[in-house]
Amino acid sequence: MTIPSSSSPADLGAALAQAWSDDTLLDDTAWSLPDEAAAYAAQAELARRLDWLEPGRAQFWKCGGSSREGALGSSPLPPLRAREVRGLRNGGDFGDLTLIGAEAEIALRLGQDVTPEMAAALVPGQAEHLIDAMCVAVEWLGSRWQRGLAADNTLRLADAQTHGALALGPWQAWKPGHDWANQPCELTVEGQAPMGGIGGHGLNDPAWVVAGWLQIATRGGQTVPAGSVVTTGSWRVATKLAKGARVTARYEGLGELTVRG
Repeated sequence: MTIPSSSSPADLGAALAQAWSDDTLLDDTAWSLPDEAAAYAAQAELARRLDWLEPGRAQFWKCGGSSREGALGSSPLPPLRAREVRGLRNGGDFGDLTLIGAEAEIALRLGQDVTPEMAAALVPGQAEHLIDAMCVAVEWLGSRWQRGLAADNTLRLADAQTHGALALGPWQAWKPGHDWANQPCELTVEGQAPMGGIGGHGLNDPAWVVAGWLQIATRGGQTVPAGSVVTTGSWRVATKLAKGARVTARYEGLGELTVRG
């Protein structure tokens, strides 16, 4: 296979925006990015073209990491694909979208506006005072690349980190001091064996991402509005889904969320 020369992040972002709008797939072998910085530049162009971060409107993001020592990965998300679910017939049916996987997650909601100056002073693991509420969430995976999850990592990063949609369960009070490392979590996909266990979040605390997320979200000088939401990384993931399958994310003591793809 011929390796393409590095693509323009602006051109790639524009192509991804068109693919998102048209629900089409791009040939990932025809595109190449040199590094994560270029991927984030393409990601920003995608978000700009589709108006995901309109000033003054609550934003939706994903942010997570595999360990506290490593860098966080992040992406803004499309507001129209973030749905508060109150039942399969009340926001829980995502059959209108092309989805390739599902993750059990915890989402957090911001309780106040955060300016760039406020964000710059935040310390990882010490920003939970900004959290207004939390909920059980399912992040659906989706791809604008023909090879999906087999596409190059930088291309998947540019494509909103392989985001498909975000299902948000009922909001509940944040639990300061909760023992997340020992939190039971189970992801069940219709027709498959449940994936359960204790813990599983790479940072052992969903709130660990808040400082890093807000610093990323404000780096262009923008204020992140109150009510903005960040989903904080996978606890369990399923990448083989039949169309129309029910998916349930369950956190003992915190609730569960059932959706359909």
